[in-house]
Amino acid sequence: MATDNKSLLYAILLGIGVGVVLPIVFYFLALHADAKEKEYREKGVLTDCFVQTVLTVNGRQQVSVVYENESGKRVTAKAILNKRVVAGETVQAYVLASDPYEVFYPADSLWKWVFFGIIGVAALASWIPLIVVIRARKMEKLSAQFREQMRAMNSKDKQDFTDDMIYRG
Repeated sequence: MATDNKSLLYAILLGIGVGVVLPIVFYFLALHADAKEKEYREKGVLTDCFVQTVLTVNGRQQVSVVYENESGKRVTAKAILNKRVVAGETVQAYVLASDPYEVFYPADSLWKWVFFGIIGVAALASWIPLIVVIRARKMEKLSAQFREQMRAMNSKDKQDFTDDMIYRG
């Protein structure tokens, strides 16, 4: 199998794209999401929220919850939930005083680690084609050198055989 420069280029692009760029993009996305979660955890108040309505659009839930604020007033808010819920369920979510009409339920940290583990495995696996192409090219080069040495030995053997025949003859 002859490896050409195109396959090497594709392997390099795959390694850089999936092995370098994709993890960097996900890292910065995670920082942004983590900053939002951190703000809710540090500045927000953990509140029991009653799930009033759940509307599923294109596989995503739009959830409306009701909770009581510090003064005892019932507030209807949009929920940013990182889990599936059903109407009538009670969840604990964070509420910011600066935005009482939005509540946040943080994702389970186990799933974050699983997600980043998958991204890490994909990043590492993206370098496999490059390694395979480089090894194949090296094997082709060694094979060509071996064939050349064999040709040289065969021609030398033929010459020695001819010299022996002339000498004996």
